[in-house]
Amino acid sequence: MLLQPFLGAVMVYRRVAWPLLPALAAVLLVFLLREPLIVLARQRWVWDVERSESAPARRRLWLELPLLALAGAALLTVWPWWILAVLGASAAALTALAVFLHVRGCQRATWFQALSAAGLASSVLPACLAIGGSIPHWAWWFWALHSAHYLAAILVVHARLDARIAARRMAPFAIPRPAMVAPFVFLLAAGELALRFMPFYAAAMALSAAVHFFNLRHLSTPKSLATPLTTIGLRAMAVSIAFTLLLVAGS
Repeated sequence: MLLQPFLGAVMVYRRVAWPLLPALAAVLLVFLLREPLIVLARQRWVWDVERSESAPARRRLWLELPLLALAGAALLTVWPWWILAVLGASAAALTALAVFLHVRGCQRATWFQALSAAGLASSVLPACLAIGGSIPHWAWWFWALHSAHYLAAILVVHARLDARIAARRMAPFAIPRPAMVAPFVFLLAAGELALRFMPFYAAAMALSAAVHFFNLRHLSTPKSLATPLTTIGLRAMAVSIAFTLLLVAGS
């Protein structure tokens, strides 16, 4: 999810530039920093004794933070300082919020999942800045449509996990309302995009709606619940790649 908007932007431009390397490093490092920070926050405020995972988390943090600083310094030579400040502050705020919610056990809140999806999709922005030096109009569509697709995918994954837990406990299961509403909203969005003469964007949203509706429709069947998570992940990746390629074709 993180790299597809970034690579999609490269495909739209059909060229590369050296700032792509530090921009890609920064995107990956900001994403990777979240895990050790969550571990260390839990060690500080939740766990009573030192856990085995805390020491590796500290080592990762001391490795990744200097690398992130180097990537930022490299980007500062080609980007205005205020752009780097805005992107950095946004990434820091989202990371801090993620750490706080994980410590509190509230990370599955729908509003936070929407923010997380937007954060993953925002990798298109540094890619555009690295190649073109600005953010074109199509990049905002890239960001918005990827964010919507990722949010729906996350909601479906959570619904699937809930369905598996309910099946093991022999308990009733109902698909969460946000997950059910998303495909219908996407179909409306596809119609609006078609009216705006954006056929590839419309096709991308229609594809997302169809796939998520199909997954939800078969969520509680024994065959679906028995499907390995690895297989489900590969299918989701294939759909996301097709989604990104449709957006590339329309940009």
